[in-house]
Amino acid sequence: MNFMHRDEEVNYFPSRYNPVSHAEKYPLPPNVLTGKRERCVIPKENNNFKQAGDRYRSWAPDRQERFVRRFVEALSDPRVTHEVRNIWISYWSQADRSLGQKIASRMNVRPNI
Repeated sequence: MNFMHRDEEVNYFPSRYNPVSHAEKYPLPPNVLTGKRERCVIPKENNNFKQAGDRYRSWAPDRQERFVRRFVEALSDPRVTHEVRNIWISYWSQADRSLGQKIASRMNVRPNI
């Protein structure tokens, strides 16, 4: 790919070729909202990795295996430091304990959560 060859202008704002089109100053939504407004505390979820773990567990076993294999390959790159490797293993262990153990055992490290 030749980054110097361009068939069109780069999309800068403002452009010399395309006139500026501004949005309405105050767009009005078409529907009207009514009702009582309430102030309440939204409970914070303690498990930040729940969604990732649910997603991993929803996959078929062969897809889980491919994911583990590809992630082990990515973490095996010599440019990945031990600190970064341990952080990622910790993240995957929090998402799903068996996932973290699989990755750690194939990397010959101990999972620490």
